Amino acid sequence: MKPKPRSVDEPRPRDDDRPSNEADRRWILQLLDGARDRQEEALPDLDGDAFVYFAHLSAIRQLTEIYYRKLLKPHQISYSEYRVLSSLRVRGQGFRTTPLDLNRFTQITSAGMTRTLDRLERAGYVDRLPNPDDRRSVLIGLTPEGWAFAETLSADLGARFAEVLDSVSGKQIKAEIDGLRVVVERLTNAVIG
Repeated sequence: MKPKPRSVDEPRPRDDDRPSNEADRRWILQLLDGARDRQEEALPDLDGDAFVYFAHLSAIRQLTEIYYRKLLKPHQISYSEYRVLSSLRVRGQGFRTTPLDLNRFTQITSAGMTRTLDRLERAGYVDRLPNPDDRRSVLIGLTPEGWAFAETLSADLGARFAEVLDSVSGKQIKAEIDGLRVVVERLTNAVIG
């Protein structure tokens, strides 16, 4: 069965998928609210809850990435660049690793990782040193400027995240984190087997 076409009255997201106004925000919520009905109509024999569950996960992923981009724009770095800086920062000052290890941690493609590292190196945030264990490889690390920048980013983003969660109790946040942890474990098991 073909999906129902969008009504001309239904708000449509902009090309870059950023919710920019109240109509876009309503559209996202209406899409999620109507997901179960559309699913049950299209495939009545399947469990609609599973599809709605994954629709919510997809919306969270998309909105989270959009939110990161919005927060990172004033810092003039991309989401991929932030992920690399953050992954190096959380492992400690002076930590070095290979691009392949960074790829596994950040889930950035090999070509994307090369471009990201090139940009970060040009900005003076990371450097590449020869890998003493493998002459074909390099080790990536934060420069002192990169470490300071990553610390600034973490402080700024942490403050903005706190604003989003300001009206949520610590107990509720903990419960949501516990629930999300279960989701991550389920998806990891589904992906890895």
